[in-house]
Amino acid sequence: MTIYCKQAGQTGRMALAALAALALAAGASGAAAADAKGKAASIEGVWKVTNVEITGANPLSVPHPQQSLYIFTRGHYANVQETGEKPRTASPTLKEPGKPTDAEKIARYDEWAPFGAQAGTYAVKGAKLTRTPIVAKGVAAVTAGAYDADMKLTASSLVLTTHAAAGQPAREQTLTLTRVK
Repeated sequence: MTIYCKQAGQTGRMALAALAALALAAGASGAAAADAKGKAASIEGVWKVTNVEITGANPLSVPHPQQSLYIFTRGHYANVQETGEKPRTASPTLKEPGKPTDAEKIARYDEWAPFGAQAGTYAVKGAKLTRTPIVAKGVAAVTAGAYDADMKLTASSLVLTTHAAAGQPAREQTLTLTRVK
């Protein structure tokens, strides 16, 4: 898998992992500090998706999604998730490293297609969350730029609703996330 990085078109397999680890450490300490001081709920911390609802031409409801982690801390975020309806299966080891057969390429695609990852910056203004990807599994996520989600936040849940872009068929995706402790 190649991770695309917006800055200078660099690629790197470890960039997302490093950012996620840094965000995890900072986010966990920030959320604990806020709870200890009795402050209002904050988006900062670690979350997992616990429900997915999609409306539009191909509606979908996923009440028990696969594994995911969303990390928000000090204006930066990272998320990784399995987007399929069942756990991914590992592709077999290549018989000849560096020269995959067509069948091996398909197996690798099937392993990585239901996986999403991105990281970047975020801003919260009222009930609106704006994320700007800097690095992502898919180039389109980075080149498309910032995107907004309507946000509902409590101490233990975060509901994010995104809407189809102007000129696209009507569609909403609502993710319900639960804080990881």
